[in-house]
Amino acid sequence: MLAEPLAYDSTVKLTLTHNISTNKMIDIRFDLMQTIGSIKESIEKRYGSDPKFMQLQLKDKQGNFITYMNDDVKFLGTYGAKDGYEVYIIDNNPNSVLNGLEDVNKVQKYTISDEDYDKLPVNMRKFKQQVLQQQAAGGNLGQNKPEINDNFQEAEALQIAIGSRCQILQGERRGTVRYVGQVPQMGLGYFIGIELDEPTGTNNGNIQGFQYFQCPQKFGIFVRPNELIVGDYPVLDLDEI
Repeated sequence: MLAEPLAYDSTVKLTLTHNISTNKMIDIRFDLMQTIGSIKESIEKRYGSDPKFMQLQLKDKQGNFITYMNDDVKFLGTYGAKDGYEVYIIDNNPNSVLNGLEDVNKVQKYTISDEDYDKLPVNMRKFKQQVLQQQAAGGNLGQNKPEINDNFQEAEALQIAIGSRCQILQGERRGTVRYVGQVPQMGLGYFIGIELDEPTGTNNGNIQGFQYFQCPQKFGIFVRPNELIVGDYPVLDLDEI
């Protein structure tokens, strides 16, 4: 009499880490019958790294190195991957769109006094005061909108330097300023292009075929100058998000 086959879960949950990006992805499910080539393609969609320049290391739950996984035709299961193991991604592409992200944590941190903070043309304190004043008056921020022309918010935009760390007021997403200027495809006036720390954006710096700046897909976003605050905003750890 033949024994009944045992139930077998062919998937594992792995943690993804990257040699350039600080973005750590936890409990990403992969099938043990996936080829390494297929896994590299999945990683490309998450981080933007080119599979041709990608090396993968498999580590155990304690972060100890087990083996390289660089044979694109082999299955993940042949390397002994288990739940909770880590896949460390090494991007060797000298022209990787991620190059430069490692410099974010090297930026010298600074503090700003309350007096200097209040002098900023746009800050969270002023924004909240504006909201409260509008609510007290029974109105909202959509009323009495200023006229939008080619120079709309130019003065505010020119005070924002490319490379500055910033936080978007709506959703409090953080990132790095990559573009300051006009974006005709989005309307009149000035915009700020931001490379976000997390893939919560809407683009890769490209608007309708025009590349304003380079970043991985879903890491780019454009906002008006008054919709962000420039300051000392380090990359958030996962437990802070």
